[in-house]
Amino acid sequence: MSAGVAEPQPYEIEVAEEALVDLRARLRATRWAVQPAGDGWNWGVDHQWLRELCGFWAEEYDWRATETGLNGLSNWTWDGLHFIWERAVHANGPPKPPVLLVHGWPGAPLEFLDLIALLVDAGHDVVVPSLPGYAFSAAPDPPLNIAGMAARLRSLMEGALGYERYFVQGGDWGSAIAARIGFDSPQRVAGIHLNSPSVLPFAASLDDPPLTGPEQEWLATAARWRTRHGYHLLVQGAAPDAFSPGLTDSPAGLAAWLVEKYRNWSDCDGEVERRFSRNEICDFCSIYWLTGTIASSMRLYAAEARERWRLAEGERVEAPAAVADFPAEILHPPREWAERVLGDLRSWTTMPRGGHFAAFEEPELLAEDLLAFIDGI
Repeated sequence: MSAGVAEPQPYEIEVAEEALVDLRARLRATRWAVQPAGDGWNWGVDHQWLRELCGFWAEEYDWRATETGLNGLSNWTWDGLHFIWERAVHANGPPKPPVLLVHGWPGAPLEFLDLIALLVDAGHDVVVPSLPGYAFSAAPDPPLNIAGMAARLRSLMEGALGYERYFVQGGDWGSAIAARIGFDSPQRVAGIHLNSPSVLPFAASLDDPPLTGPEQEWLATAARWRTRHGYHLLVQGAAPDAFSPGLTDSPAGLAAWLVEKYRNWSDCDGEVERRFSRNEICDFCSIYWLTGTIASSMRLYAAEARERWRLAEGERVEAPAAVADFPAEILHPPREWAERVLGDLRSWTTMPRGGHFAAFEEPELLAEDLLAFIDGI
């Protein structure tokens, strides 16, 4: 630990039994809308499927088993920030660099459990925070944007934990946060590994060099996607607290909003349970519900929309970088687009399968690519 910095403290996840009783009661008392006949997924979420999920959540799902599993890891808290901190055994030779894993929305440290084990087995310490305002971390006041999130995680890694050099991996908002950490701290960040390059900030200039054909096609595709499918960006970026009370009050409503993302953004071909079992869906929904963090998690969108990270003329992210491009990722910018922002892009791997939740969906593929990148630095 660095001198003068408060030390992290061990943390145990412990949900009150009254919260579980209340959750089950709310699920049983859900007032359901009447849905038009046909495929309910065409309207967002199939309510018959959702009724069955909520019945499972109320009557069969066991949060205590999940809680016990999470507490089997090394959980810590520091300055309101929860994080998992698993350390490798360095039997021979110098220790390998640690890896910071950064989730996005609607994610949580839960999605990294398999990846943590693979990285620790390979000899790396692994740090996995709950982003401020997510899961078991306190909600920041005022809400933080990407730059603020990156600053908090840098303080954890470089101050509280005292790491001199480290790697950062992230998807969704985690990719943007990882890039910002590499931008702000190029002397400490050994490399950044991203699986959602579409969230990188725009380069300061799109004229030098001129946009390529693939870049122009990408911009058009991204604009169409935002109009037709990116409605969460609009509502969560403009007025998250206009509808967060409903998601905070109704577990069925919360599940509907989250499951729509797990289904549409994963490599599941429209069958969400091909990638997320009902138990796993309830794990993610329960973390948002039991911690009451759906509102604070969505405020990141609004905070970033109001003070967006923009690169100035001549600025780029200079930390060594790698991209893993999964086929069912939401958007796919071409490599030359990312190279406008990433000044030292070492590798770009096209994956055979997997989607937006890469660490959860394909931990082995992600670990293999990440470790190859680390070993090549």
